[in-house]
Amino acid sequence: MRTRTVGLLLVLVLGFTGQAFGDEVVDGRLGPGALYRLVRPTNWNGSLLLYSHGAVPSAAPVALPAEANLFVALLAPRGFALAFSSYSENGWAVKDGVQRTHQLLEVFTERFGSPSRVYMGGASMGGLITIELIEKYPGVFSGALAACAASGGSRAQFDYQANVRALFDVFYPGVLPGDAGYVPPVGDVTTAIVLPAAAAIQANPAGALTIASIAQTPIPFSNAAQLIESVTTALAGHALSFTDLVPSLPVGRYFDNQDVVYASAVLPPVTLALINAGVGRFNAAPSALNYLEHHYQPSGELRMPMLMLSTSLDPVVPGFHQTAYRDLVAAAGQSDLLVQRTVNRYGHCNFTPDEITAAFLGLVTWVELGIKPAP
Repeated sequence: MRTRTVGLLLVLVLGFTGQAFGDEVVDGRLGPGALYRLVRPTNWNGSLLLYSHGAVPSAAPVALPAEANLFVALLAPRGFALAFSSYSENGWAVKDGVQRTHQLLEVFTERFGSPSRVYMGGASMGGLITIELIEKYPGVFSGALAACAASGGSRAQFDYQANVRALFDVFYPGVLPGDAGYVPPVGDVTTAIVLPAAAAIQANPAGALTIASIAQTPIPFSNAAQLIESVTTALAGHALSFTDLVPSLPVGRYFDNQDVVYASAVLPPVTLALINAGVGRFNAAPSALNYLEHHYQPSGELRMPMLMLSTSLDPVVPGFHQTAYRDLVAAAGQSDLLVQRTVNRYGHCNFTPDEITAAFLGLVTWVELGIKPAP
C-alpha cells in the first residue's frame, strides 16, 4: 500500500487532465490541511462520484491524488460530477480518509446542491475507506466501486506483510535489519530492504517458494520475477509500516503471531514443524489491535450494490482480501449485493481505462436499472 494506484498513474502519461471536461472546477481546503477538488460537468446528470485514494508514504507532501484525474476524464464527459480529497495526512490514513471524504460530500452539496445519487469509489487503501463509508452510512450512497481494495481489513493487510517478514527471517537470517516486530529507520527502503532481499532470493529461490506455499503468506506470482517482486513488495510494506502506520497507533506493537500455527497443503509435516519451531514470535498491544479493528475491519453488512475490481495477481493487496470480504458479505446474507470482477493480470490496480469505465457504468446500470453486471 505504499503508493497510490500505480497502474492508474501510468495511464496519466497518455494525457488525461482533470479540468479538460469540467464546466466548473472548485479547489479548496477542509479539515486540518486537506485539499479537495470538486468537478461539475456542463451536462451534469445529477449523480456524484466520491473518490478515495490509496496510501501515500507519510514522508510525501499532502497533495491531491493525481490518479483521480483519470476518473474525471472518463466520467465527466458522461455527465458525472466528481469530488476527491488529499486527506489531512499521509500514511495508513483510513481514519482520516473516512472523515475527510464524508465531509467532502457536505462541501459539494453546499456548493452545487444535493446530488440525486451518490456513488462511492476508491482504490487500494481507498477501497477500504469506501467499504467503511458505505457500511457505516448506507442511507447516503446508492452504490460503490472498490478497486484493488484492502477489503479484508487493516489487520489482515499488515499481518500478511509481517508474516512474510517473519518467515523470510527463517530462510534468510541476518539479511535484513530488525525483525517482524520492529524495523529500525532504514532511510531508503529500496537499498535497505528490497535489493538485499531480492539478492538473497535469487541465490536461494527455494526459501521464497516455501514461504509462498504457506497459508498465511499466499504470495501471488506466476514466474520467478513475480515471486521476487511480490516477496520484496511485502517486505518493503512491512518496513514502511513503522513510519506509515505505527505513529497512528496507541502502542506500536501491532503484529501478534504467538498462537499462529503456520500451515500448508503441500509442505511435508517435518518442514512445517521446523518452521513453526524456528519462526520468531511476537506479541501485539491490545490497544494497537483495537485501533486496527476500528480503522477498519469490514462487517460485510452491505445495503447497496457493490462492484469490486481486482487483478488476479496483486503483489500489494493479495487475493485473500477479496475472498475475505466475499465471505463476510455471505455471512451477513447480502451476497446478492456484491459482484467481484477479476482481471487476469499481475500488478496492483493495474487496470485499463476501458476496464475502469466498464466497471463503473456496470455499477450505475445495476443501481438505476436493476441489471446486475457479470462477475
